[in-house]
Amino acid sequence: MEKGAVDIASASRNIKREEIEQTKKNTGKEPKEFIVGYDALAVFVHKDNPLGKISLEKLSGIFIEGGALTRWSQLGVRIPGVKDDRIVLVSRQSSSGTYSFFRERVLHKKDFRLGSLDMNGSKEVVELVSNTKTAIGYSGMGYATEDVKMLCVSIHESDTAIPPTMENALKKKYPLARSLLMYTLGEPAGDGKDFIDWILSKAGQTIVKDNGYVPLAVADLSPPSAELPADSSGKSVR
Repeated sequence: MEKGAVDIASASRNIKREEIEQTKKNTGKEPKEFIVGYDALAVFVHKDNPLGKISLEKLSGIFIEGGALTRWSQLGVRIPGVKDDRIVLVSRQSSSGTYSFFRERVLHKKDFRLGSLDMNGSKEVVELVSNTKTAIGYSGMGYATEDVKMLCVSIHESDTAIPPTMENALKKKYPLARSLLMYTLGEPAGDGKDFIDWILSKAGQTIVKDNGYVPLAVADLSPPSAELPADSSGKSVR
């Protein structure tokens, strides 16, 4: 986008001011932003992990450099069949918009703890967590499978933990809700405009919903087809 090499750029974070300025400098055009859907950035653990909820404070203590939380026992969690309860961190590569969103929202732009397993894609994050009983990772809720559990999330320990559902993402009740975006160089035209218009149409928004994300207007607020997230008491939400 900054170099004018693409017509449409997809993003899971908002464009930065310096990126806008660089785009204008290189192309003479200002990026135009389109919100095409919403997502809940889910926190995943293995299906056998009894944990049902977590706060952003504790999530930061797990992922941030110098954080005090390195073992599941520090969270009062005992995972069946596990002797070494050291927490395995599963993250995204630093060039990912998902990585940037998590770093900004959870770590307040501070560094991640060294030693995390950084995956190239969201699907790979979930797959690794599903195969590692002591792992914790983050990814879009649309990537959930029956082999992982999505945790309810609160901002502070004293707050009610909110499950990552379509309705909570749309209403921004879920602390890690985010917009899904597309950018064009100025007002889109031709095929680019047709594509944006189609994504914003009923047909396009149906595909957004069918893939586990949140369309701009939701008629059926059922959660994505995956294991139902637990509520703040650890029970499944129905």
